[in-house]
Amino acid sequence: MVAYGAGVLRKQSMALQDVVVVGAGMAGLICARRLQQAGYQVCVLEKSRGLGGRLATRRINGVPLDHGARYIQPEGEWLNALTQQLIAQGVLTLWQPHCYALDPSGHLQSAKLTLPYYVASQGMSAVGKAIAANLAVHRQQRVTALLPTPDNTWHITAERVADGTSVQHRAKAIVLAIPAPQIVPLLEPLRSHASLAKAATAISTVQYAPCLTVMAQYEPPFAFVAAPLPCDPTEPWAIEGHPDTPFFWIGLDSSKRSVEGFNVVLHSSSNFAQTWLDADNLQPAGSALLAEAGQFIASWMMRPLRWQVHRWRYARVKVPCPDSLPTMSDPLPLVACGDWCGDRHINSAFESGWAAADAVNTLLNGSPLANFSLD
Repeated sequence: MVAYGAGVLRKQSMALQDVVVVGAGMAGLICARRLQQAGYQVCVLEKSRGLGGRLATRRINGVPLDHGARYIQPEGEWLNALTQQLIAQGVLTLWQPHCYALDPSGHLQSAKLTLPYYVASQGMSAVGKAIAANLAVHRQQRVTALLPTPDNTWHITAERVADGTSVQHRAKAIVLAIPAPQIVPLLEPLRSHASLAKAATAISTVQYAPCLTVMAQYEPPFAFVAAPLPCDPTEPWAIEGHPDTPFFWIGLDSSKRSVEGFNVVLHSSSNFAQTWLDADNLQPAGSALLAEAGQFIASWMMRPLRWQVHRWRYARVKVPCPDSLPTMSDPLPLVACGDWCGDRHINSAFESGWAAADAVNTLLNGSPLANFSLD
């Protein structure tokens, strides 16, 4: 038996990783991919079945609908480079919808694109899968505890989502690439270390806005007799919402790809979502949002053939972390990253994951990392 901190754990023959990355969203996958390409032994732990975090796609009646990230609008040299690689691989393509915005009273106004939209023909989850190619990813493992050990390694305890059994991992360094509210409880037992206590305090200030997403499938377009959208409803279109309305964004998802049917994705405003956030049954919330769309946008929106609702507790960052990349070496190397390191959504997630790889590499005394490649 070996004593570790306040508890006693049985010494195990767990394979020692250079780095364990917790979270398979954009930030975690970018970080893991860069480190693996530099020669580090890396594994990723992800609590869900899918990859990509909010780069999420769901199939309804066999048809993909993006219920998380709507598109990628790359900013910065390296995300632009990744976007070009994904285009070359056939993962991403340009999407050019008619763009509108709701004003405070709910009236549609024409809007202009400031940056191009890139979408995935197979669904936005294809982006996460492409970045994760050849990475060692353990899915449906929820990390429950972190413990520094006397041999200068992290001991990581995870719970298998399927059956609740425990699984152990060891690493020289950890990257926490999950929503900020999920990081704080993991760091709380380690507050005796000043750097971790400081990081936990900074991360605890992060605030998110929730969202409810409705994925709706409709009759073929010829059934729409009255459609007051400024454009033909069968052409690509997207509507930016307004905080004073029930909507954050609405778009013709089926126009992103060649699929059968007529599919619309509706993202609620945070105020609308807050009302229903803890409801056991989200169907009434979905019905309410569709009814609002029928009044604000077009009457046919309240009558879908089929639809589903998804709850996002951590949809958008309202207040980012005051520390743009919490990094510490005491007691052992640990870096935290995610979209909550900034206020630019996917761009912030990408940039923080990129920076986290550099930070871990520095903590482990590595040479400068090479440029990123999907090859």
